[in-house]
Amino acid sequence: MRLGLGVAEGPIYPSGGKLNAVWMPPKERGRGAVILDGGAPLGTAIGGLIIAGLITLFDSWRLAFVVAGVGTIAAGIFAYWYIRDRPREHRGTNEAEASYIEAEHAQEDEQTLPPQAGRHGFLNYLRFRSFWGMGLGWFGFNLVFYGLVTWAPTYLSETRGLSIGQIGGATFFIFGAGFVGELVGGFAADYWRTRGGGPNRVMRTVLGVSGFFTTLSIFFVAFVGSATAAVALLASTLFFLRWASLYWSIPSTLTDRSRAGVLGGMMNFMGNIAGITVPILIGVIVQITGSYFLGLMFFAAAGILYLLSSVSIDYSRKLPV
Repeated sequence: MRLGLGVAEGPIYPSGGKLNAVWMPPKERGRGAVILDGGAPLGTAIGGLIIAGLITLFDSWRLAFVVAGVGTIAAGIFAYWYIRDRPREHRGTNEAEASYIEAEHAQEDEQTLPPQAGRHGFLNYLRFRSFWGMGLGWFGFNLVFYGLVTWAPTYLSETRGLSIGQIGGATFFIFGAGFVGELVGGFAADYWRTRGGGPNRVMRTVLGVSGFFTTLSIFFVAFVGSATAAVALLASTLFFLRWASLYWSIPSTLTDRSRAGVLGGMMNFMGNIAGITVPILIGVIVQITGSYFLGLMFFAAAGILYLLSSVSIDYSRKLPV
């Protein structure tokens, strides 16, 4: 059933990346990406409180699962009813807004699209450094994020001695900081772009700062003595790590809008490999060593991978495929 959940969730972010490319002008895609991706830490933060509260109140994790499942079904029905593929198809879009988006897209196409003669199959992306930077950067991000989603509550319980109620509060604080960090990173990147910052300078700086402080924060979690300091450092980790939601603006940066969904799917495929393997890997490390120290060092190494990959991407031109 967990595998089925993963399969069902798979199309969400590539579809969201495609919507971001179609709905947003280039200079607004940073904030579009972070608003899209902000649901992950926000849902984890609020869900941590709700799930912990339900388990405590009813002494049943099964009821908590039912509530989460029904809520997800309701969200899916709402999305099908409300979301439209193109701005002109949405009843809430006026003529001025639709015309503005179309004019911005036309200018983007005129300035940056490669010649049509360069088109080949999508596997041609594998020839380019920027593609591998995007994929490995998202892979490193997911190693840290899904590792913490899976193991942070257990770590706080077993190593830091927090109760279920305290874990719920800590989870809200940690992942709430991630949601705030997403908004800060995305809106800062877009503001810098509108003030004339070049794409490479903006993205490499913002994502470089994100990777540096993510790595630093998770590294020092292993060396602090108090639970409060550990929670604060985990919150700092999520605050800076979630700037990586800007990655959902990269597919439309590296290719045209018609292929943004395909490239986003390839990126997400690499990220989901990390999501599949990291819970098992951290479990093996903890079981063999009897502590979380090497697990935290693994997260720090993943942060370095995210950092180096992010600054290796050329954000100034589209891939000629």
